[in-house]
Amino acid sequence: MKTAAFSYVLSVSEQQNLPTEGFSNEDTLNYLLDRQFLLQIDWKGESYLNEIGSFLQQRAITFKTEATFDFTAAYKMANDQAVTPGDFIPALLKALNHELKNKGLEIVQLDLSNDSYYIGVMEKSKQIKKASDEFWRFKPWGSQTGEVLYTVYCSCGSMNVWQLKMGESLSDDSCQECGTVIFDSEGNSIFKVSKDYI
Repeated sequence: MKTAAFSYVLSVSEQQNLPTEGFSNEDTLNYLLDRQFLLQIDWKGESYLNEIGSFLQQRAITFKTEATFDFTAAYKMANDQAVTPGDFIPALLKALNHELKNKGLEIVQLDLSNDSYYIGVMEKSKQIKKASDEFWRFKPWGSQTGEVLYTVYCSCGSMNVWQLKMGESLSDDSCQECGTVIFDSEGNSIFKVSKDYI
């Protein structure tokens, strides 16, 4: 029987205590989030200071009792590299993943095709991508292309999408449907801008 992809982000004892009978994928996801086996983070940033670092530290200890690390440098690096608020989380996860890999662990992301990041920790040797399915689409952090998909809904209702390399900025761009300015010459927008790191 194929191992469920989400089981790779659980320790052996957590897997044994998982009540999966009669659970839908959504029920299982809520269970994993409620028990902090996975962490959901909005693209805009953490809900409280060091939220991601604390989560990763706790999960690292679950897998390897001695796996403590100092995430101060990773936070400083992410703050220095983030050009816009949406850049902070990817930069932080990249820096923290480097720390985890030194302990034989790595960050994985569950792709649910929305504005949030769903992250977990697993041992580096696990083949989570091969176990992924239509709902449980996991990939190791850092396997992205290094590009950003920007999506903006104009006031006319039209969806506008741009795909750029990370670090490139949008400026002087208008709605493809009605011509309304979406990004001004400084790269600012009055519209909500959704970013997906791909």
